[in-house]
Amino acid sequence: MTTSIAYLALIQSTLGGHDRITGFQSGRGVRKELRVARALVLPSSAEGLPVVIVEAMTLGRPVISTYAAGMPDLVEPGRSGWLVPAGVVESLTEILTADPAELERMGQAGTARTAEQNGIGTEVRKLAALFADANPSGRHEPHPNAVAAR
Repeated sequence: MTTSIAYLALIQSTLGGHDRITGFQSGRGVRKELRVARALVLPSSAEGLPVVIVEAMTLGRPVISTYAAGMPDLVEPGRSGWLVPAGVVESLTEILTADPAELERMGQAGTARTAEQNGIGTEVRKLAALFADANPSGRHEPHPNAVAAR
């Protein structure tokens, strides 16, 4: 049995039928599912930097994931969710029974962290700094291939 199948079986048995595996979802479908969920569980052993974690945190859902790849860059263990070692079923089982108030607190912390790191104001400041670094003179000259506006 692969790790993913073992995790899936564990989640289903631990949650006693309160889970639902949806399969592929559109962006709208993902948001809909996250809004009715208490938490996002992503027990993967191979991910890059999953956008679904940012989506979950933006919607106030804590994240239960593994230490794989970019997850530790997004999830602050004990603050916005939990990280468990991939393949360690007991760690995940323990977390799946978390107190709803703790899930709510972690969801709020995740929302604040996401807004701080990826909010529109933060991203605009990052872009402005990049443009300023690329054009230290501050002069705005048209690109040589630009077509003049009439």
